[in-house]
Amino acid sequence: MTDCKGGEGCCRGRKSYAVRWAAVYNEKKGFGGKEGIYLKEIAIYGKGGIGKSTLCANLSAALALRGARVLQIGCDPKHDSTRLLMHGQRINTVLDYIRTTGAADYRLQDVLFTGYRGIGCIEAGGPEPGVGCAGRGIITAFELLERFGVKERYDLVLYDVLGDVVCGGFAVPIRREYADTIFLVTSGEYMSLYAANNILRGIKNYDEDRCRVAGILYNSRNVRNEDNRVAAFAKAVGLPIFAKIPRDDVFAAAERQGCTAMELLEGQGGVADVFNDVAARIEGGLQLYPACPLTDEDLESLVFYGETRSAEPVRQAVKQPAKPVETQDARGGVLSKNVLRDEPLHGCAFNGAMNTGIHLTDAAIIAHGPKSCAYLSYQSISSSGRRRLFERGSLLPVPILPNITATDMDESDMVFGGMEKLMETVQRAQQDGPRAVIVISTCPAGIIGDDIDRVRQLSTPECPVVTVKTDGNLTGDYLQGMLTAYLQLAEQIVDPTVPRQPDTVNVVFEKVVATNTQQNFELMAGLLREMGIRVNCRFLCNTTYDALKNFCSAGLNLLAYKDYTGVILEKFFEEKYGCCFYKEQFPTGFGETCRWLRGVGDFFHRREAAEDIIRRYSAEYQRRIAAVRPALQGKKLMIITYNHQLDWILEVAKAVGLEIVKLGVLDFSQDEGFRSALPWASSLPVEENYDNENRNRDIAAYAPDILLTNYQSAEDGVHCLLDTIPMCPDNGFFSGLLMVERWKRLCMGQERGEWENDRQLFNKYYPR
Repeated sequence: MTDCKGGEGCCRGRKSYAVRWAAVYNEKKGFGGKEGIYLKEIAIYGKGGIGKSTLCANLSAALALRGARVLQIGCDPKHDSTRLLMHGQRINTVLDYIRTTGAADYRLQDVLFTGYRGIGCIEAGGPEPGVGCAGRGIITAFELLERFGVKERYDLVLYDVLGDVVCGGFAVPIRREYADTIFLVTSGEYMSLYAANNILRGIKNYDEDRCRVAGILYNSRNVRNEDNRVAAFAKAVGLPIFAKIPRDDVFAAAERQGCTAMELLEGQGGVADVFNDVAARIEGGLQLYPACPLTDEDLESLVFYGETRSAEPVRQAVKQPAKPVETQDARGGVLSKNVLRDEPLHGCAFNGAMNTGIHLTDAAIIAHGPKSCAYLSYQSISSSGRRRLFERGSLLPVPILPNITATDMDESDMVFGGMEKLMETVQRAQQDGPRAVIVISTCPAGIIGDDIDRVRQLSTPECPVVTVKTDGNLTGDYLQGMLTAYLQLAEQIVDPTVPRQPDTVNVVFEKVVATNTQQNFELMAGLLREMGIRVNCRFLCNTTYDALKNFCSAGLNLLAYKDYTGVILEKFFEEKYGCCFYKEQFPTGFGETCRWLRGVGDFFHRREAAEDIIRRYSAEYQRRIAAVRPALQGKKLMIITYNHQLDWILEVAKAVGLEIVKLGVLDFSQDEGFRSALPWASSLPVEENYDNENRNRDIAAYAPDILLTNYQSAEDGVHCLLDTIPMCPDNGFFSGLLMVERWKRLCMGQERGEWENDRQLFNKYYPR
């Protein structure tokens, strides 16, 4: 810090000022309320352009002339609060300093400067317009100043704060650990009063009924009816007009000379007397008031009509009729079921998009965000693959080693924006030779407004750059992230002009987190091969960039699951690319598989091949059903499940003679609405949106012999045989049959030996 240039009188006055301050403080100690006290830290808030910084600098000068050691901290990205105190010099801002200096090299003298009459001058600064987060910058600057303990050197600290937007960053000075008192600077113009009222709302959020507002500093602009308007506002919010600063040419004259009006007038006469009076009253102690903001309606009525509506009866909210539910938001983007229904969110949209994007196996995935976000996503992706490998010896290449990196956003990027770092990361990734680079945004990138679409300009024919804007969980839940990734990847990659290839299909919406996904695909791809049909693209599961680019080359698209998400994807591809979809999802159970093979066979004129496959499996199926029926006929089956499509188990239960006594369908984040193609399903005792709290009551009431659920409870197995229904069942002819065959063995006590291997695995990997 440079030496004090305030003159001999300034230095001599400091000791006497400190003594006066201590005396006042000791005499009137306490906080707030009716009793006035001396306050050491003062936040001065007001609308940008209202003259707040000029007023603040002149007040600092007046206080310094009375012998106070004053520190003024500018909290506006324009960083011009202390310019007049520094005789026109613009000083280095804290944020610019942090951006260019390593933490080990921080020195207070590099950001604290000495101005007129020894006033300490600091500018917090901010990022370039349109990038980063200025509010977060204020927080970062204050954290550094706290680390230096800068305020301990001064008697008074004045915070000059932009009040147009009282976000979390710009509200830092009004938090209780900083300012003891707050002044509002306003004129009589509507937007100035609007900003002042907003500041009161921010104070109210922090303080509730505590008293920290000293009053209004009325900076006159000489507009019509201004005095009456400001007076009416002050009365309505219960604050005094602490001082009126007249409009005076001396301010412009002082600014031309790069100094304050106090310095130009040598501290005496004209507007200098106004600031001297304010400084004296601050020194003598202040009465503080609570923040009592107006509603927007009352503020408008006050400004434009001279009265508020506060005396009017409170209007009761009128419930509007519910709007029809749509699957799209106002921008045309699709919504997950949780977001659409305003339900609790399940997981993070960024993680959902990452789990989708990694299935383009020849692409590099860049998480634009902190390294921790990429790490957590990497762990969630690879954990299922590692578990399958260690426990079962099954290798799932994509989830074991996903090609993920991160831009590693830090505090500086949150303030100044992370686009430069993102550009560099994309360019480095391209040098490694991936087929494409996919950028997915996290919460921090979304909060500060980084426009990741700008990196598409780095695309080359050999390595295009694709962006997925999820912005962490700002977009929604895990499923919303998957939907966003599905659609944005398709829109940027799929080439609608590619020629059609004969006897070719795409597989759409396999559940990448299910352990049997690859097994199901291999089964269905094998049946297709027997009919002379090949698979081009798995959207999106363990596929390539070029397979997705050539999506439109397939004559037919096959949904693996036709649930809520599957239907959305089907509609998207039909409407955007004119794609043709087979009407049913991948089949589960004997009846579905027969119908599915015949339908696909008819489409490709392969009906005879389909019938050959069905004949080969049909005889075995009927033989095995006959073997199970004697052991299970007449027994009662109760099902409580998240699955909304159950024909595969219902048809086989009926075939072996089971009585279905209760079917409870639970609410599920990824599907909606129980459905069945079985003609007799309408007579089943189905309860949708089943309350799981009724589970034990219903078990006692229906006394089932077999209870089939997704998740087991400690009490479930007491009265009946218990089995687990998979969330994603196996496809093909025998999925339901395998389950009832297991029930037969359980009823006959033949299953224990077959479970021994599972018990050993459980004991090995889950020690108790």
